[in-house]
Amino acid sequence: MSEFFTAGNTKPDQVKKFLNTKGITAVAGFGTATTCVEVMDGDKSLLIDGGSGLKAKSDQCNLSVNKEFHILITHFHFDHILGLPFFIPHFVKGCTINYYSVHKETEEIIRGLFQKPTFPVPFESLSAEVKFHHLNAYEQNEVNGFLVTPYMTDHPDTCYGFRIEKNNKVYAHAVDNEAIRITAADLGQDAGLYRNADLVYFDAQYDEEDMASKKGWGHGTSMRGFELCENFGLKNILFAHHDPAFSIEDSLAQKKRAAKIYEEKYAHLKLQWDFAYEGQVVEIK
Repeated sequence: MSEFFTAGNTKPDQVKKFLNTKGITAVAGFGTATTCVEVMDGDKSLLIDGGSGLKAKSDQCNLSVNKEFHILITHFHFDHILGLPFFIPHFVKGCTINYYSVHKETEEIIRGLFQKPTFPVPFESLSAEVKFHHLNAYEQNEVNGFLVTPYMTDHPDTCYGFRIEKNNKVYAHAVDNEAIRITAADLGQDAGLYRNADLVYFDAQYDEEDMASKKGWGHGTSMRGFELCENFGLKNILFAHHDPAFSIEDSLAQKKRAAKIYEEKYAHLKLQWDFAYEGQVVEIK
């Protein structure tokens, strides 16, 4: 509130006007939940990963309308799966939860989340029907009306991004990803994740200056995202997987540093870019 008073405001009725001059992230921050993204088209949707953000989706489910859910799993670091046991449809008879993953151990790991003493309800007692579907890397699959193709990202524990296509629109999900490879030549077959993507969701937990000490941690930078867009002719990128140790001020400062890099080196690309925030809805046009 120091900025409120510094601007010369003193009265309660000036608060709303002041807040309206600020962006949502300057007031509420970027969120605290871990990774969970929903891709929607009409009444069809896919969920990507089951971090703590899945709880918000769970609370919004209208089970009288939709009883079947489709969850893509990138990898099994705990921040990407810790919300799965709290997804309410698991406990509702008549619901079906479909899991899709390249990892052969998916069923074993998901089952392991539902067991005592770490969770009170064992997997065998779930009321919903739970199905596991194996995906092959680089093969296109039809999942709930979407075309889904897994590609490997740069991560110390094998992780897959997803290219999701429908209605001639392409969403590229690239989290977790250190983005060591950002040219088509270096990416090889994995370049297919990005080609002609209308929106890239890109890991930018760190600044480039951090990477000497964070090398091999599996997270990227905004500068690598900008470079990727230049290399592939992309126009729309959202930076995500913000550092959980950051305060709102830290994340805003990081975004300012990204903006400086963009203006100095990449403004000619005329990108639409931003730092993603919890609850954000983006329409791919």
